[in-house]
Amino acid sequence: MRAKTCETSTLPTHRRGLHRITFSALLTLSLCALSVSACTKEQKKTLVAGPVIPGLNLSGGFDCAQFGFMKLRHTGKLVQGTYEGIRNNGDNGNLRAEVEGDLLWVDWVQPGDLESAILPKQGKGWLRISPDGNTLTGHWGYGESREDGGVWVATRSEFVVD
Repeated sequence: MRAKTCETSTLPTHRRGLHRITFSALLTLSLCALSVSACTKEQKKTLVAGPVIPGLNLSGGFDCAQFGFMKLRHTGKLVQGTYEGIRNNGDNGNLRAEVEGDLLWVDWVQPGDLESAILPKQGKGWLRISPDGNTLTGHWGYGESREDGGVWVATRSEFVVD
């Protein structure tokens, strides 16, 4: 006596193999499409400096919600300065920047305060300079990142800095 076989598919026998191949091919194509889209996602645009701002002089004071009052000295392509942290608990620091067109490429350091158990910190940032030199807008980051800390905005202060 011959055993009966139970067919689970409603497709004719000659099309079941094609169905499996089509599903397999579709799955493979979907996975390929996902991996290609992951590799070709738009990466962060690289910052490009705008034109040089004629007569730019960033020396002076800048008010900054993120870093407190900044005092800058601008000589040639170099800008150096200090900032008085907004919390007054070891968040004061120094910065050094290079001007490239309308961008400032910044390195910053906070020495910390050992008595208050505040560790030193350092990082990088970038600031786009407004055409009149009165507003600096960009991002700052920790370590080698220029972005992971947050937004950085500074406006020229009415206070005169020696």
